[in-house]
Amino acid sequence: MDIYSKPDLYDAMHRHYSQDSELITSIAKRAGDPILELAAGTGRLAQLILDLGYNYTGLDLSREFIDVAREKYGKQATFVLGDMQEFHLNEQFSFIFIGFNSFLHNLTDQDANRCLNCVRNHLTKDGLFLVSIFIPDPSFLYREAGKLYPVTSLFEYDGNKCRIMETNEFDNETQVNQLTWRLERDGQLTPEEYCYSMRIIYPHSMDILLSEAGLIIKEKLGHYDGTPMDEESGMQIYVCSKN
Repeated sequence: MDIYSKPDLYDAMHRHYSQDSELITSIAKRAGDPILELAAGTGRLAQLILDLGYNYTGLDLSREFIDVAREKYGKQATFVLGDMQEFHLNEQFSFIFIGFNSFLHNLTDQDANRCLNCVRNHLTKDGLFLVSIFIPDPSFLYREAGKLYPVTSLFEYDGNKCRIMETNEFDNETQVNQLTWRLERDGQLTPEEYCYSMRIIYPHSMDILLSEAGLIIKEKLGHYDGTPMDEESGMQIYVCSKN
């Protein structure tokens, strides 16, 4: 089962997540109006942009997520069903962002290049682009096969105390990590499995991908608090402009 067909579960998991809110708001203020979010989901971050008085457009590949987002926001925001690797919106944006590891759904260099070229084509001359992904951790990639590990702390879902457990299988050749999630309700695992894949990208490779797309790296941050990226960082957050 595709986790991106379950917007209610996804929203319950991320209901209290706000680590990225302050940084995205700060960059949005610098860049100005209008703003585009790729892999926007159900619009978790849309309200931040609307609260600034800016025009917000969110693009996502999941029809279920887009339907929920449209129901949430009505005419306040624009939500578009589309692929971040190939979109044509006939508009340019002062700020484009891809948050919370979503860029890692581009599973090959070709996928990533298509996405970043679309970003560049939709940026205004002085526009800014932000992308945030984690820095790969070998202890995460090479975990014991078949063993379930907790992904989340407890959260409320459908009247139960729940958490997500996962297994993963990492392909060293393709650098793709195949993850399988199981929902634990009140301490009991449910039978459904939610599968998805993420490509692992190291900072030096991300530098190359951005450069090849004609994007100039303005800032490399290692945390949402704005700390510069270093060898101790758990995140790689890039703020870029057009070449």
